[in-house]
Amino acid sequence: YGSDFSPKIAARWQPIESLTLRASFGQGFRAPGLDILTQADSFSADFVSDPQTCLAQGLTADCRNASGRYSPPQVDTWYMANPDLTSEQSEQYSIGFIWSPLDWLDMSLDYYNIKVDDPISSLSAQNIVNRELNPSVYGPIPDGLSVTRNPTDGRIIEIITSYRNMGDLKTDGFDLRFNTDFDLGNAGSLRNMLVLSRVNSYEVTSGISDTIDYVGYMGSPKNRVSLQNFWSIGDFEISWNINYIDGQTDPDGVDAYGNPVPGDRVGGYATNDLQFGWNAPWNGKFVIGATNVGDRYPELVAYDGRPWNFYLYDAYGRTPYFRYTQTF
Repeated sequence: YGSDFSPKIAARWQPIESLTLRASFGQGFRAPGLDILTQADSFSADFVSDPQTCLAQGLTADCRNASGRYSPPQVDTWYMANPDLTSEQSEQYSIGFIWSPLDWLDMSLDYYNIKVDDPISSLSAQNIVNRELNPSVYGPIPDGLSVTRNPTDGRIIEIITSYRNMGDLKTDGFDLRFNTDFDLGNAGSLRNMLVLSRVNSYEVTSGISDTIDYVGYMGSPKNRVSLQNFWSIGDFEISWNINYIDGQTDPDGVDAYGNPVPGDRVGGYATNDLQFGWNAPWNGKFVIGATNVGDRYPELVAYDGRPWNFYLYDAYGRTPYFRYTQTF
């Protein structure tokens, strides 16, 4: 990976004092971690949905038991290291502007576009089975990986899977920011910052022809908003921050056997953080506050094997804090 090259060029132009235009273009790479290059083989008993395996275990072809409950069997699965992984390669460009039309207002808007080739992906046991059953949709099983079946009844005996460079990823979106700064005279000063991040597309190609735009799907909110407010008067100050994550919905679908599968959904999620501060006359500062003062918790919709999406939300609830700083 020492030969990988990541050039970048950026330009900035200020035609008038209140307006700045900017643009950039660059290429990059991400080398695979040592853990997935050299890790020891690991064993797991993964759940898979496979008609022959289900029938061999007394289930229906769509893996339902006598009471009609979906009950996929577990199969022996080995996860292997892959020393032949190559770096992910990326290309990105962005264009935007900063504008200060008034003394108390400035704003910026940036558009970005990113493409990643050969992203490093972990293939699940179900993904390997899908590739064996339907290679025209999911693609063939990569070299070195396999599904081993019992020659008598066709049930799966063992699955070998690993990491691979496969497919590509394309995403684009906007980042919008507004800053205000008001002088309120005897009432102090008020500063605000509004930040909106909007993802237009997040397209992932992982098989031969299955390109999916995941924007708005579970784990990929379309919009995220942050509003920060800061008011100060004399030695006292108050800050109030609002954070918002858009709702997400997986579309309804069907499983491999035509049975309807309802999509998961979570609504929008907003939290409020509040803080009070006092600048003491002996160069000390007292701060007391709390994050998530409304004690909001994420919806219990399972994601990646956990009760909720740990990548987007936390479950700390209301968290008070106190801080004292002394300057010498």
